[in-house]
Parts: sequence; structure tokens; C-alpha cells
Amino acid sequence: MDIHRRSSCRLLAGVLVAGSLVAGSAHAAGRTGGQPTAAAPAATQIAPVFDLAPLPVTSGQLVQYILSPAGQIAGLLLGDGTQVFCPQDLGENLPAIARPGEQVSISGLKGIGHPIVRAYAITGPRGQRIADVRPASAPAPYDSPSIGPDVPVDGTVLAPLYDMQGKVQGAIMRDHSVVYVGESNATRLAAWLRPGASLHAIGIGVSGERGTAINAREIGPDVNQAIHIEPADAPPPGAFPGSAGYDVIPGSATAQ
Repeated sequence: MDIHRRSSCRLLAGVLVAGSLVAGSAHAAGRTGGQPTAAAPAATQIAPVFDLAPLPVTSGQLVQYILSPAGQIAGLLLGDGTQVFCPQDLGENLPAIARPGEQVSISGLKGIGHPIVRAYAITGPRGQRIADVRPASAPAPYDSPSIGPDVPVDGTVLAPLYDMQGKVQGAIMRDHSVVYVGESNATRLAAWLRPGASLHAIGIGVSGERGTAINAREIGPDVNQAIHIEPADAPPPGAFPGSAGYDVIPGSATAQ
């Protein structure tokens, strides 16, 4: 009986001591304002599928983002005039690691005969790196607005705007605006898109903190000489709604 009584007393004393320790810890936390916090789960890193180390590295100062007319970052312009193009995932993550005026390093394929680079990885000035984790897949197309506000651009051409295949598709202005006209228009309007030329353009696009970019609908050396052009994202010509051929799909059995 005495053994059971002594065991019960020891158990009760242990419980009281443990309770006082817990209460003391809580009181100390309350005095210092500290609150217990759960450990944050480790971020999941997706490794690139391919080894990007053998790719040439291009370094320079980021002068501006190259925007699409919908405001997405399609690439960047370096201080030496190199235009760097990247898939949509890289463009979306680029502002988190580098901003205009900062140094960047790009691992990617350099153009032959044109100052262009197709980026697969970009490293910012603080060592942060973003990479195309699926470099074998085709780049996702950038959105182009079909409706929206007209945005005017007036100024001097800094450089022709290339696409990822090295074709001229518009102009980059000295004020960092980007004017898209499409490959076919760029060929016939080459004199207006040369560096140093005065250019006026208006079209649907964006203008904000990251920059200005438009799909030109009117373009010329100035507003008095502007001509109408089909925007770069215009649908191919076809039968007008309600006509006999409107519902005919080219190449189908019905069209033959």
C-alpha cells in the first residue's frame, strides 16, 4: 500500500513540474512577444532537363524589357544592342531577378549575322538564376490584344526589332517603346524602320511602368505621312460573315 502511495505521489509531482515548466515558457514568450511558428516547407526546385553549361554566355546591362503588345515580357535589350528573346516562363520571372540598369548573364544560342540571343537561362546581379526547364518544347505564343486602347508612339528608331528567327518585325524606339508591324510589313517599310529614322505609329497595345508596346495599325515618318497597315496579329483574309463561303474551311472536302 505504501509502495502504491509513494508511486502515485511521484507521478503527481512529475506532472506538476512539467506543467509549471510549460506555463513558465508560455509566460516568457508572452513577455517577449514571441509566438511559436511552424517551419516553412522547403521550396520545390524543378531541375532543367538538359545541361545548359555548354551554351555560350552573353553578359551586359539590361537596358529595357522587350514587351509584347499585351504587356508580357518577350525578351530584353542589352546595352550593346543585343536583343535577347526568351520563352514565356522566363519572361514572367525576369523582373524578380533583374531590372533595367542591372547586369545580367544569359546562357543561350547566339544569332548568326544578327545581334540576337535565344535565352535558356538568365542570371541576375544578385546571383538568382531562372532557367527554361523544358528547352526541347516549342515556346508558348505570346498573347496579342484584339481590342484595347489606342497607344501612339512618336520618336526616333533605335534599332530594328527582330523575332526569334532573326526576321525584322518592327522597331525599338530610343524612348524604349516597341512597335510591331509584322514580317511582311517590315520588309516593305524597311526605310522607315532603320536606326535614326523618325517614326510615328498608333495601334492597340500597352503603356505602363514596364514600357510601351503596340501592334501598329497606322505608321509613317510623321502623322501627316502615316499609312494604314494590317496589324501583325490580323487574321488571314477570308469570306465575310453571312456570305456563301463563310463557313467553308480551306482545304476541306467542302472547299474543293
